[in-house]
Amino acid sequence: MLRIAICDDEQICLEHERQIVIDYLRECKEECIVDGYTSAQDLLLSKTIKDYDLVMLDVEMPGMGGIEAAAKVHEINDKALIAFISAYMKYASSGYHVNAIRYILKDDEIDKYIKECLEQILKIYGIDNRAVTFEFSIGEREIKVKKISYIKSQGNYTLFVTNDIEILKLKRPIKRVTEDMAKYGFVPVNSGESVNLRRVKEVRGNSVILDNDKALHITHRKYNDFINALRLLERGKKL
Repeated sequence: MLRIAICDDEQICLEHERQIVIDYLRECKEECIVDGYTSAQDLLLSKTIKDYDLVMLDVEMPGMGGIEAAAKVHEINDKALIAFISAYMKYASSGYHVNAIRYILKDDEIDKYIKECLEQILKIYGIDNRAVTFEFSIGEREIKVKKISYIKSQGNYTLFVTNDIEILKLKRPIKRVTEDMAKYGFVPVNSGESVNLRRVKEVRGNSVILDNDKALHITHRKYNDFINALRLLERGKKL
């Protein structure tokens, strides 16, 4: 279960942000507790501050602002991840001083930014209960994303290979499927195969080794993009 605190002095914004978080984690089938605070002082005095996995702070608040509050949060709970919320980009660089993982803009796309932040949180904590549903050759089937090792092309079909060696066949070209699965961390290694980054054990020369010891060839053309995507994931894990 994830415990999240949101601190925003604007009550309407706070409720909107809280609802986005709850709805997204419910969609991901992840249990959560999301507490709201309208001042940094109330947050810092809360009995549950040591329990939060993520603290989302409005940068500009009366009394104590989000940047100062972030430093104090870490004095009490050094494991909490920090994300800032603001209507202004000018404060973004300040987030690096407290190792903030995200800077969320209060604009028309705030829903998208918060969801991206939560997606990163789920990856950092190794929590990913998201599932995809496709009309496979055996019929409609829901499958957990984390169970899929890689996908591969077979003519006009795409094969989903799972960690229990089950193969599901989808009548859809791999290029289109890879585009659909990119948001779940699937990256192409060659023209006919894309891997789930979370299932990668190591890269050995021009081969990617999955956690089931399956080796897939990485082409020169795909190598740099694949390595960059893998590094971004690893960086998130180490936060």
